[in-house]
Amino acid sequence: MPLFFQNLYSGISFVCLGAILLSALLIEIMIRAGIMDHPVARSSHLRPTPKGGGIGIISAFLLCLPLQRAAYHLPLLDRSSALLLIGTGTLALISWLDDVRSFPARYKLGAQFAAAAIVVAGTDNTAVWDILFVLGAVFLTNALNFMDGLNGLASGVMLLAAFVLAGMGIESATFMLLASSILAFIPSNFPKARIFMGDVGSQAGALVIAWGGMQAHGASFWLLPALMNGIIWDVSFTLIRRAIAGDRLAEAHRGHLYQLAVRSGISMPIATLMQWVFVLCGAAAFLGGKAVPATIMILAIQASWTVFICTRARARVQGRW
Repeated sequence: MPLFFQNLYSGISFVCLGAILLSALLIEIMIRAGIMDHPVARSSHLRPTPKGGGIGIISAFLLCLPLQRAAYHLPLLDRSSALLLIGTGTLALISWLDDVRSFPARYKLGAQFAAAAIVVAGTDNTAVWDILFVLGAVFLTNALNFMDGLNGLASGVMLLAAFVLAGMGIESATFMLLASSILAFIPSNFPKARIFMGDVGSQAGALVIAWGGMQAHGASFWLLPALMNGIIWDVSFTLIRRAIAGDRLAEAHRGHLYQLAVRSGISMPIATLMQWVFVLCGAAAFLGGKAVPATIMILAIQASWTVFICTRARARVQGRW
């Protein structure tokens, strides 16, 4: 059996099954609670839809993490995992309150920096690595939140990234647990949504994924950027394009590439699946072993996608984008 699949298998336990069941139960509770996400001009959905599915994902992950560690004869919590739990739980709580009450952007950004700083305090890296992690974690947290606009997009990307991190032997037990928690959510959100993940899932989940990238620093430093290449490219390209156009960067819009794909006539499931494919392409490029050819391959794929979508948008999208 290839080492990748051995690592995946080694991360599976009965706790993962428990996380799936707990996540599914909490998601069903949130559906019945009926806290609705009402569509606005920039929304991809047309009907009010329950939100808060991320509560099931993150609660199952955090509650089961000590049990998963115990299943592998590890201390219930060590310094790193305890601070991961605290940082992720803090960001999840604030994100959920924001989902319900809508805080000013500066408060949300402050919470993201604080949560990333809590998580990084559990490592023994140099100050330079710590600063890079905090900045990268905050960027990824916002990027995944920005991209959480189509059914299954952000959750599917996180699911695949968690599987790859586990397969690479990076905290396999932790990331198989995260994958299990997300796996319970996917059927309720893709291809048709009974519930949305919300900020609580996209932001807290992104922080855990970023923590995995920190565990992979050194020789595997480029693993996380490779896995998140579609997310990073879309957000970066859109920010640069809007800055050049003189648009207000903090203003909500429908100008992301994935949004333009749908507005130009590509079905929502296909647009979502393309982001999943980008994760797999990034994983394949990284596993190829050579950084320069892998980077060229990833950039070529993203450039081709961008040209394709922008060409369609010019021909088919009404108004300014």
